[in-house]
Amino acid sequence: MGSPKLHRIVALALLCACMVALRGTPADAHQGSPAARSNHPALAPTPKLPLIKPAPDFTLLDTSGRPTRLSELRGHVVLISFIYTICSATCPLLNQRMVPLQARLARSGLGGRGAHFLSVTVDPDRDSAEVLGRFAARTGVDSSRWQFLREDSERLRRVLAAYDEWTRPQPGGEIDHPARLYLVDRRGNIREIYSLSFFDEQQAFLDIQALLEEVP
Repeated sequence: MGSPKLHRIVALALLCACMVALRGTPADAHQGSPAARSNHPALAPTPKLPLIKPAPDFTLLDTSGRPTRLSELRGHVVLISFIYTICSATCPLLNQRMVPLQARLARSGLGGRGAHFLSVTVDPDRDSAEVLGRFAARTGVDSSRWQFLREDSERLRRVLAAYDEWTRPQPGGEIDHPARLYLVDRRGNIREIYSLSFFDEQQAFLDIQALLEEVP
């Protein structure tokens, strides 16, 4: 039968194994929270993206001064990021991941089917149209499908508020902000919110592919 002490040791070992297994379960994946994928690097090859809410519409200016309206991109899947050009931490990392994502979409043919990127500055006082234009050129983006946008501070503030993108000045000119990315489907609905710090371009590719395959 075995001793009671041995039974207790076996039971404790089984309990520990169950706890480890539970910690590895991606219970919050694809739930629309900014941290949805921060702790779960495993990809979802057939993602199920919930409808979170309609994406707040906005009209901002591109680096040529032309107005870009989000609602005019209906029929496209749109990935919206919030950045600023002198950021020394997360924003450069984001761009390093978004550039190969755009290239992969182009190679697969999905880019031509309607995947579009918008990067909105949270620092309009320093990010002029010229500064954003030079930043885009250095980044090496396909400017036909990736616009960098700005506006004057007052108009931009309303857009940032609609996306809960607050800003707090930091020492040295840095800006603290939530740094989220919003994935918008072809009907204009937010279907995923990524944390910029843990943005995974491979998962984003699968998510965009899934949304492009949906019936409009």
